[in-house]
Amino acid sequence: MNKLFIALGLMGLASTSFAYNGQVEGGYTFRDYDSNAIDTSGLFELKGTFYFDNVNAKGPLNEAAFLGHNSNIYLGYAYDFTKLNTILGQTPKDETNLFKAGIEYFVDQFYVNAELGYGQESVKPPKKDYDIFTYRALAGYMPISNLLLAAGIDGYNTDLPNSDDTRFAIQAKYVAPVSNGQSINLEAGAEFGDIDEVRLGADYYINTALSLGVGYESIDYGNNTADEDTFLIRSKYFINPNFAVGGAIGFGDDLNTYNINATLRF
Repeated sequence: MNKLFIALGLMGLASTSFAYNGQVEGGYTFRDYDSNAIDTSGLFELKGTFYFDNVNAKGPLNEAAFLGHNSNIYLGYAYDFTKLNTILGQTPKDETNLFKAGIEYFVDQFYVNAELGYGQESVKPPKKDYDIFTYRALAGYMPISNLLLAAGIDGYNTDLPNSDDTRFAIQAKYVAPVSNGQSINLEAGAEFGDIDEVRLGADYYINTALSLGVGYESIDYGNNTADEDTFLIRSKYFINPNFAVGGAIGFGDDLNTYNINATLRF
């Protein structure tokens, strides 16, 4: 009898360890160009999320909040830099620091996402700073279980001349079980305006902890600047229900990208 109570207690501890209210994610992406203009660029991102209700993992750990329709608020920070090739003894550089805050809210089959951001872009030489304001608003619907379709606007305003852009945004995501604890994730997102961006992704969850995936990203700058097309191979692994590490490698025309990331839940 005592052994039975001990076993039940351990089962209870195991189940509660899968519930969390907070999450912190961080990652760094390095881009290496084979270009006459751009040398390298990089992006560091940090995001903290607070969920209004406990998130209970049912299925792939990486998709727990989506599958549970868990509403949340979040704060984020991003540092992006682009270093150009040296010209006449000078190395031009563009740096951006951006802070953002947002909310995701689920009500039955309906979904809303609103986000605001503020930051500064620094261009040198000569050194000049420009204020940046970003905004995003999406409204979505889930016609069937675990399928989200959303649309809205994605905007960017800055002091930099001729750089403002308000784009039409769409988003889709579908997570479905396959068999024996395995699942698939299909996702797509795009923004259309002065600059067009398209993102596609697919992940295969070998089990609840490990995923292997592929992705595609395209950026059309709408001017004489060369477009960017990148194909990605990515993976993520939860060492335990509270901590995960991931990475990605991307290949494109005159461009290679490398990403590492980590997730902590509590």
